[in-house]
Amino acid sequence: MAKRSDPKLQEFYRSGAAAAGMTQAQYTKEIQVQNELYKEQVDLVKALQKKGKDVTTKIAEQGKLQSYLNGTKLEQKLIAEKLEEIEGNINDLTQEDIDGIKAQVAQQKKLGTAVNQILPGATSFFTGIEDAAEGMRGLLGPAALAVAVFTALAKIALGFAKNITDTRKELGISAVEAAKLNTQNRLLGYQAKLYGLELEDIKSAQAAIRNDLGASVQEAANLSLNFARTSAATGQTSEELSKTLAVMESISSASRDVLLNQIRTNAAMIEAAGVAPALVMKDIATNAEFFAQFAKDGGMNIINAGVAARKLGLEMSAVASISESLLNFESSIEKQMEASLLLGRQINLDRARQLALAGDQEGVMKEILKQVGGEAEFNRMNVIQRKALADSVGVNVEQLSRLVRNNTAGAAMGGGANPLLAPAQETVAQIRGLRKDMAGR
Repeated sequence: MAKRSDPKLQEFYRSGAAAAGMTQAQYTKEIQVQNELYKEQVDLVKALQKKGKDVTTKIAEQGKLQSYLNGTKLEQKLIAEKLEEIEGNINDLTQEDIDGIKAQVAQQKKLGTAVNQILPGATSFFTGIEDAAEGMRGLLGPAALAVAVFTALAKIALGFAKNITDTRKELGISAVEAAKLNTQNRLLGYQAKLYGLELEDIKSAQAAIRNDLGASVQEAANLSLNFARTSAATGQTSEELSKTLAVMESISSASRDVLLNQIRTNAAMIEAAGVAPALVMKDIATNAEFFAQFAKDGGMNIINAGVAARKLGLEMSAVASISESLLNFESSIEKQMEASLLLGRQINLDRARQLALAGDQEGVMKEILKQVGGEAEFNRMNVIQRKALADSVGVNVEQLSRLVRNNTAGAAMGGGANPLLAPAQETVAQIRGLRKDMAGR
C-alpha cells in the first residue's frame, strides 16, 4: 500500500480520479497515454515549423516565379496560416490539416506543369529576368524588378499575339479561336514528343486534314496527333496520308480515327511480309481509282496484291493495268489467242479474268505468273513474242521481264498461299474479330 505522503498518490487524490472510481494504476496509465499523445502533437507542430523554414529557404533559392509554379510559395502561405491558427492550442493541428496542405500544393504543381507545357521556356526566361532584376535592385532600387518583369511580360505577350495574328491570317478565324488553337497546339506538341514527333508534324497534319479532307479547324486539331503518328508509322508525308485516308473512307463507314488505326495495323502487316509499308501505302494513294473499284474487306485484297507486286519488283499500277486489261474481255481474248499462236503454246487467262471480276487481285497475280512461264523461256523469245505475251497479260515488256525473273527465283505468288503473309494476316484476322465482338456489345 502506498503511503498518503507519496506525491503520486497525493496527485491521484487531488485529481478527483479516486472519487470518479478509478484506481491509481488506471490513473497512471491514463496519464502516460495523455503524455504520449501530447508528445506526438508537439512533434507534429515541430515538423510543420521545420517544413515552413525549409520552404522559406527553398523560395529564396528558386525565385518567386518558380516557387509559385511548383507550389512552394503556396505551401509557405498555408503553413504560416495554420501555425498562426493553432498558436493558442497546438491540439487543434491534425494530420488531416497536413494532408490538406499537401493536396493543395499538388494541385498548384499541376497548374505549373500545364503552364510549362503551354509556354515552354517561359519559366526559365522569367527566372533569368528576375535574377537580373534582383542583382540590379541594389543599384536601381525596387523599381528595377517591376520594370524587368513588365518587359518580360511584354515580350511574351507580343510573341503570343504574333502567333495569333499569323493563325488568323492563315485560317481566317476569330482571335479567340486562334488563341485556343495556339494553346491546343502547344499541348499537342508536348504529347507529340512522346512519339518522337515535333510541333511542326502536328501543324503539317492539320494543314493536310483541312486542305485534302475538308475538315474544320477544330476537327483537324482533334485528329492531328493520331494523323501525325500514322504518317510517321507508314513513312508517308501528310499529303500522301490524306490521300490514302480519303481512299479508305470511300469504302468504309468507320470514323477517321478508326481508319488511321487500321492503316497502322496494315502497315505492320506489310512490314511483317518484308516490304516497306511506305511503298504500298503510296501505291494506294496513287491508284485511288483502282482501289475504290476493286477493294474488299477493308481493302485487304488490294493491299495483299500490292505487297505481292512489290515483292516482284512491280508497283500497284501494274496490278491495275493487268486487271483492266483482263476485264476488257474481247480485247483480252484476242491478245491471248495471238500470244498462243506466236509462242506455240496455250495461254489460258480465263481463270485470271474470273478472279479479276471477283476482285481477287492477289489471285490474279498468281494466275498470271503461272501463264507467263520462266526466265529461260523468256530469254528464248524474240521481240515479237515478248511483246505479244506482255500485251496478253496487260503489262509492258519491261514489267513482264520482272515477272518472269522473280517467278523463276521462287516469288511469293508462285502458287498457293504466301507463307510470308500468313502470320501477319492471322494477326489482322484476330484484330478484326475483336472489333466485331466489341461492336456487337
